[in-house]
Amino acid sequence: MSESEDFLQAFHAARPGITARAFARGGSYERLAALVANATRVLDLACGDGALLAHMSANAIGVDLSRAELSRVRRTAVARAQALPFATNAFDVVTCHLAFMLFDDLPAVVRELERVLVPGGELIALLGGGPTAGGDDAFHRFLELLGPRTTPRFGDPRAKTEAGWGELMPRWTVQPFERWTLDLSGSFDQVWEFLGASYEVTQDREAVVRQQLRDACRDYGDHIPCVAVTYLARATSPR
Repeated sequence: MSESEDFLQAFHAARPGITARAFARGGSYERLAALVANATRVLDLACGDGALLAHMSANAIGVDLSRAELSRVRRTAVARAQALPFATNAFDVVTCHLAFMLFDDLPAVVRELERVLVPGGELIALLGGGPTAGGDDAFHRFLELLGPRTTPRFGDPRAKTEAGWGELMPRWTVQPFERWTLDLSGSFDQVWEFLGASYEVTQDREAVVRQQLRDACRDYGDHIPCVAVTYLARATSPR
């Protein structure tokens, strides 16, 4: 296990279900599941506590690094994305909700995806893009409060761009990314449910950062604006 994988394991063991709660109001799980509604064999990579699986057919199964998350859901296996415990050509589609950017050794992940997908199978991943450009909402104020980074660096920068996907998957057909904006505005507690799920906040700083953000957002009143940008990425495996 790498330092970042150890961190992710500990983070989710202390906060099981946090990611699902963070994005429950944004509609991204439903939208992503709708894209694979007609697929027969689906693997949800880094499935967490099964929030996306809950919107899929019974033929979909999930895999995740965190035993704490998987203890909450059926049809799952504990495994690293770099070593999937499935047969060659086992799936028609692989989905990944806001985790592809976090994986270590992405070339190994891509090799495994190419192995477990049928020729011409599809990877559909939702990628995090941060706050809206030039805006002023709770997301921007949260990032201003964080200060120097205290958590590990995650993933490979190539995971976040079309050009990077082309470099990582030279034999695949990569489609243009589609921008999805998620409105996660609401009460302070609802907004914190999203921002507090950030891997930028370690457990020892959580209470302090939460109070600082509450103070920084008082001028918004009872309805706190918070918008996240994500990108839908799709690629077809070699035939």
